[in-house]
Amino acid sequence: MWKYLLEKEFKQFFRDPGLPKMALMFPVLMMLVFPFAVSMEIRNINLAVVDGSRCMESSRLIEKCISSGYFRLVEVCDSPDDAMRLMDDNDVDAIITIGPGFAADVAGGDGFPVGIKLNTVNGTRGSIGAQYLQACIRMYLQERNAGMDSGSGMAVSSVPVINVSEKYYFNPYLDYKLFMIPALIVIGITMITAFLPALNIVSEKETGTIEQINVTPVSKTAFIVCKMIPYWAIAFFVLTACLFIAWAVFGYTCRGNVLWLYFYTTLDIIVMAGLGLLISNYSSNAQQAMFVIWFFAVIFMLMSGIFTPIASMPDWAQAITYFNPMRYYADAMRSVYLKGADPFEIWYDAAGLAAIGIAMVSWAIASYRKSSD
Repeated sequence: MWKYLLEKEFKQFFRDPGLPKMALMFPVLMMLVFPFAVSMEIRNINLAVVDGSRCMESSRLIEKCISSGYFRLVEVCDSPDDAMRLMDDNDVDAIITIGPGFAADVAGGDGFPVGIKLNTVNGTRGSIGAQYLQACIRMYLQERNAGMDSGSGMAVSSVPVINVSEKYYFNPYLDYKLFMIPALIVIGITMITAFLPALNIVSEKETGTIEQINVTPVSKTAFIVCKMIPYWAIAFFVLTACLFIAWAVFGYTCRGNVLWLYFYTTLDIIVMAGLGLLISNYSSNAQQAMFVIWFFAVIFMLMSGIFTPIASMPDWAQAITYFNPMRYYADAMRSVYLKGADPFEIWYDAAGLAAIGIAMVSWAIASYRKSSD
């Protein structure tokens, strides 16, 4: 009986004119487009400068900001009001105001008459832009002090200089694509294994084929499990394709054992396919199932720690994330792929996915109603 149910499910999938093509193209497009588009690296920040000094030192400071590659000089304004008008019109994102006597104040140690203003309508762009500007200013001061020290042969200040050397573990070059690739795999597999099962049973309700199953002696457990197995195959194909593209195109490889990626993917499939089938059981048409699964998918992604750290969320939101399967799956994928962690180090992720998966599949089996019952 199980053999014929599985044969039916695979034939039903491959006879669909769109699903096999989507399963083939989805990982390719996701891995080749999203690592460049979904990035927290902010570039092309429009910059306006109010230079009240018009000296060599102010020009060096402006050049340091522009040469960083993050800023694009829009205009050098004569007054702060002119610069603010540009910001009000959304023509500039940041303003540097350099006060009169800039060179004399910096040389004499009397202060640093420079002001920074950021357009924070987009909070992320504004905060990261401020960090970029501050880094450019620090680099300018370091180069200036180093030049004066080497030119005069004496220290420019009695304050001791502290040199900080950073070392970044697991992503030494702070490559955002490397950080996002495990997250994109999580999103892709979760979306496929949630949406397709959600549309499965409800589509059979709409076509009437579910009635033929209902009059057979097929058990509810066999019916639900056989519905899930084809999506395991699809998810494994997507995961394999994503890992291959990450290696072939970007040169990224998994630091840990690749088999553990498949292990955590299996647990996530149980959760999301169970949720999809559960929603399909309660839905009367495909549109209803699609809206419900989309509702849960958006919440899962936003509260999974993929885009924003869970530790930065308020306490009540962090408590909710313990019921979010993507929290555990994303943490496990990044830990294995980037850090090379083993299951003993992240056992809680497997436990969380297993607990939610058992609950979802049990609910899906219990909620499926046959007309002969």
